[in-house]
Amino acid sequence: MTEAQARASPLVLATVVAGLVAAVVEMVFVLPIQALVLHNSPEAVFQSIAMGATGRAAFVGGWASAVQGMAWHTLVSLTAAAVYGLGAMHWPVLLRRPVICGLGFGVAVYVFMIFGVIPLSKIGFTMPAANVLTLVSFAIHLFAFGLPIALVMRAIMSRPDRPRA
Repeated sequence: MTEAQARASPLVLATVVAGLVAAVVEMVFVLPIQALVLHNSPEAVFQSIAMGATGRAAFVGGWASAVQGMAWHTLVSLTAAAVYGLGAMHWPVLLRRPVICGLGFGVAVYVFMIFGVIPLSKIGFTMPAANVLTLVSFAIHLFAFGLPIALVMRAIMSRPDRPRA
């Protein structure tokens, strides 16, 4: 195995595990809040994610649209994990300090989603309302998305039997 292959193998594993963990952990917080506060079903939550690709048609697509939303959510999580992992290969501090770097990564992902992805999607841009739910969404991106990605990346990519970044 070449050195590049030895480094890529834990990166791929860490990306898949961290991405899936972040996708699930985020929804563990989002779904109950959506249900209890906004009275949205899980189907509606995932349809709203699919809306970024299909527009308002997502809300008439039933569970097929919801599954598409789940797929988009998972893809975004896997992509974010890949970005963090690739960054960690160049900046080892991302693995040495996963808590602070993970929280910072959560901020960056939140800003990128709100001011980059959503405006370019079929949802379109609107300024986030300055209310409690916006703060909760921000906190979820820090603690239930960025932090789990960083902690999983550290656990897999920093193992003693793994080559160091």
